[in-house]
Amino acid sequence: LMAATEEASRGKFPMPSILVSAFRAGRQRLRAMLTLGLMYAAGFLLILAVSTLIDGGVLAGLYLGTGEPLSREVLEAPAFQTALWVSAALYIPFSLMFWHAPALVHWHDISPLKSLFFSLIACLKNFWALTIYGLAWLGLLMLTSMVVAIGSTMLGGPEFATASLVPLAMLLAAMFTTSIYFTFRDTFDPQQSPSVEQAK
Repeated sequence: LMAATEEASRGKFPMPSILVSAFRAGRQRLRAMLTLGLMYAAGFLLILAVSTLIDGGVLAGLYLGTGEPLSREVLEAPAFQTALWVSAALYIPFSLMFWHAPALVHWHDISPLKSLFFSLIACLKNFWALTIYGLAWLGLLMLTSMVVAIGSTMLGGPEFATASLVPLAMLLAAMFTTSIYFTFRDTFDPQQSPSVEQAK
């Protein structure tokens, strides 16, 4: 999506083609992108498996939509809280490995494994910038939640909240995904193949 956003802004292809543009760069890059996707899926499932060992699958069931409904008892359960913190601790470095990886594969034709390494190094070198970036997004999410809560109180109760949450969530997801491109652009020189030294 980051690659598609940049190329669409240059007028290289119509907007309906954005979502598939990253797979039009030849079989080698298509294979690399699919490999990267499979690696992400496998890693994420592994994190869920670790959480299952701790809480018996409660957190994994909530995420996959196959478990018991979220309740106060579930949230306060010690095993669930431990699984949540362990999963978060594992997911943070995992997500940093994949943060810039798709863009590195698409634009610089770097192998999936190398792209994970360069992405992790770049994120660690820009740790404080990414921390501010994350806190800014957290603040925006909290502000959005407050607006929805106030609106539901003043304009129609739970029905208003339900009707407004879906479009707002889609809008925020699109904004967040697009913003990842700018973190890549400001980290790597787009005219050169990236290396550890080029990560600011």
